[in-house]
Amino acid sequence: MNSRERVLAALRREQPDRVPWVEGGFDRAMQVALMGRENFLPEELNAAIGLDSVNAEFLPPIFAQHELHDGVNFVGAPLIHGRDDLEKVVLPDPDDRSLYRAAEELAQRNQGRYAVIAKMRMGSSPLLLSMGLEGFAFALADDPGVVDTVLGRYADWTIAVVNRLRDAGVDGVWTFDDMAYKTGPMFSAQVLRDVLMPHLRRVADAIKGQRLPWIFHSDGNIMPLLEDLLSLGMDGLHPLEPGAMDMEAVKRDYGHRVCLIGNIDLHYTLTRGTPEEVDAEVKRRIEVIGKGGGYMISSANSITSYCKLENVRAMVSAIRKYAPYQTHQA
Repeated sequence: MNSRERVLAALRREQPDRVPWVEGGFDRAMQVALMGRENFLPEELNAAIGLDSVNAEFLPPIFAQHELHDGVNFVGAPLIHGRDDLEKVVLPDPDDRSLYRAAEELAQRNQGRYAVIAKMRMGSSPLLLSMGLEGFAFALADDPGVVDTVLGRYADWTIAVVNRLRDAGVDGVWTFDDMAYKTGPMFSAQVLRDVLMPHLRRVADAIKGQRLPWIFHSDGNIMPLLEDLLSLGMDGLHPLEPGAMDMEAVKRDYGHRVCLIGNIDLHYTLTRGTPEEVDAEVKRRIEVIGKGGGYMISSANSITSYCKLENVRAMVSAIRKYAPYQTHQA
């Protein structure tokens, strides 16, 4: 199997020739350190370290102040405070062909070798970042129509982009909409059902209507929301953050319903642990969560600038060693 085939097989909850490795993000400086040079194509990194997907970004703007620290863009104070700010919520033209050029070039260069994944948002995360959690909470009480309008505009934009992805050569969609902290959700299940779900379901229906495999991402403990979220019909769930989610329990209870992705710890293993600890964690995830298929290995968010280089190299080595099913899995 090639990389594209094994990613798509895992998302169908099948067992490919080996556990695929995918990442939602990969810090540029870390890529350069691994490659030993500045100039290379995304698929060259894949060939060098064994990644199975390449990402094309279709992320909408967030209407907030932004600050750059060590090359990382951090979202600051929100800019959408009420109805008077709705005129600021202007999104790129989804008919602009330049929006799809990177994805088209990735697909053309790779000719099906790697899974080309559209990195997107459904709308809830940019809504919360553009309004702030406090502003979101006040608006729900004082003027819920503002929340509905902002979320609706994001959802409409995402749907318009999704409907053009197949023509761009995209193989799947990965939506990033954080809904939880390590301790639990940012809002109640009732708010999810009453306020967010109508628009999230429209986006989910558009993705499924295009017959595109779909990975859903949220950090934190989403267990109180999981049944509602799974009703949207995603194919993959990422990143199952260690300390917030018990991945082995999720495998037992939900592995028959959704492909599980992630769980190599960023809080300790990749950032403060030893290469030996990385090796052991990768081995256990593959042997336990990968058993029978329906698993893709990944960091518990992305490969960040604060990961230890030697630990990322240890992850590369461990995946090569343990990922093949015929060698390490019954």
